[in-house]
Amino acid sequence: MKSIRRHLVFGLMIGATMLLGSTSVALYLYSRAFLIDEFDAALRSKALALVTLTEENRGEVKLNFADEFMPEFERRERPEYFQVWLDHGATLERSRSLRGVDLPRRAGVVAQPAFWDVTLPDGRAGRAVGIQFAPQRDAANLSADPSKDSRSKPEVALVVARERTELNHTLFVFRIALLLFGLLLLAALAVLVTVVVRRGLDPLGVVGERAAAINASSLGARFPTETMPQELHPICQRLNDLLARLEEAFQRERRISADIAHELGTPLAELRTLAEVAIKWPGGATEATATFRDALAIVEKMETMVAGLLALAQSEEGKLSVRSEPVLVARLVEEIWLPLRNPARGKQLELAMDIPRELQWHSDPELLRHILRNLIHNAVEYCPVGGRVRIAATTRNTQLDFLVENTTDNLTREDLPRLFERFWRKNAARTSSGHSGLGLTFAQSVATVLGLTLTAEMPAPGVLRLLLCGPL
Repeated sequence: MKSIRRHLVFGLMIGATMLLGSTSVALYLYSRAFLIDEFDAALRSKALALVTLTEENRGEVKLNFADEFMPEFERRERPEYFQVWLDHGATLERSRSLRGVDLPRRAGVVAQPAFWDVTLPDGRAGRAVGIQFAPQRDAANLSADPSKDSRSKPEVALVVARERTELNHTLFVFRIALLLFGLLLLAALAVLVTVVVRRGLDPLGVVGERAAAINASSLGARFPTETMPQELHPICQRLNDLLARLEEAFQRERRISADIAHELGTPLAELRTLAEVAIKWPGGATEATATFRDALAIVEKMETMVAGLLALAQSEEGKLSVRSEPVLVARLVEEIWLPLRNPARGKQLELAMDIPRELQWHSDPELLRHILRNLIHNAVEYCPVGGRVRIAATTRNTQLDFLVENTTDNLTREDLPRLFERFWRKNAARTSSGHSGLGLTFAQSVATVLGLTLTAEMPAPGVLRLLLCGPL
């Protein structure tokens, strides 16, 4: 299983190791170059000292070397070496420390001598400098013609070598010091990074613990957003929103279960009562027929409720088959209104219908019929005696707005969010006139399947408007 903590610690340590390693290598190379430059500068100074001791007199080159001033070229232990060659390759002078052995000949100029690593005659690691130069001429033998003096000057080559053991030792100690310092620093960084990452991820651990403790009975818990770091604040906020939706969904499901139990409890009790009465006081054929007729009405009511629940489940799961064809809205509304005409007259309702005859709506005709029948039937059913029902359809660009409006004497704006809940009724006693309480819920769900929106509003007190909107 992947761990953010291990990933962060590992990544930071890899990055720190690469950064520290590259810095150490750069520091070592810079220090090595500096020390070698210092070593070469001292070696060059010694070579230039020998250059100044070399003179030419009447074509003869001589090195005025004094052992007492440069004993390092004469000692037996850890000596230094030099060798001077004439321009035809013969050795002019060599240090006694060479004991007849030649140094490798390589030369630059005085302004830019040649430096290289060399193995000294006694096997030690050393470094050498080579210079090609023209010896100084004895002032007493200078010619009056400078050009003649310049043409006749011979050139000699000088190589000076000395051990670099101390330099190598210094570089070795420096490498070891860098390595030890780097390891100690990495160890300290490992501890520091582990502590910092652990403390930095502690809020994430708190979120994980709280999330693990949440179950169906503790959906009211919320993640603290005030004490969380800024990076976790949106996550906690989204989790709180999710918990709120889950809590609402669980409460809705509990209400639905209670509503179903309540709605089915009444017809079941009626059936039980009918059965008990029929058993206790059996009557003739007429009484039995009436009993069976009442039982059949109760069963039909239960079947309507169960069918509504099944249809609603299919709609919410997207299992309804949908087809699209042009539907004449005015004709469809007239067909729906025809069976409602007598109940509307009985309640002395005032009808206002404003739908263009040629208006077409591309949708599923059966599903659209179900939605409009629910809206119009509810308007007639719940409109008070002597009230007003208005049905209208308008278009704007490619959008169609279909509204069903009726007067109401018991709804307020606070009731609007609950109109589309299953089994909700304004009356707490749940008196029913044959409605299952699923009509608007199913209508809104089917509208969503068709790509439409069904909303409720109260443009004025005592006026309920249900608005169905969607593309033509």
